Amino acid sequence: MIKDFEIVPHTADIKIRAYGFTFEEVFKNALKGMFASIKPCSQRIKYIDDKINISKYDIEHRVVVKSLNINLLLIDFLSNCLYLSDLHNEAYFDVRFNVFSSDELECVIFGVKIKGFEVAEIKAITYHDFEFEQIDDTWIVTLGFDI
Repeated sequence: MIKDFEIVPHTADIKIRAYGFTFEEVFKNALKGMFASIKPCSQRIKYIDDKINISKYDIEHRVVVKSLNINLLLIDFLSNCLYLSDLHNEAYFDVRFNVFSSDELECVIFGVKIKGFEVAEIKAITYHDFEFEQIDDTWIVTLGFDI
């Protein structure tokens, strides 16, 4: 069994690699990895051996994104989630997709209220280290975050 995501060493910013057997799964794991990499502070979030345990999601938001292709769709989706996080002081770790195609998605993201981040705040998702590839039956995305 593959892991959902991993934090990849980077000299200045934050970099993650997310895995999934479907686009939906890799998008969900990229969302989890993005927020896990900066360790949101909340009583509802427990970190056990680099795994995230959330007692209960009390926040949900509807997100609609249209983009030119699957690569931009992922970056735009994560950017929307980052915007909502900044606006509402929340972190998101789960998503339910209602519509999903190579250039648009409609979903509900689930999260918790937070008091800040242990590591840093993400300013933006960067294109510099971006890679989206399929190896055998697994989709792998590598993302960099400007902090």
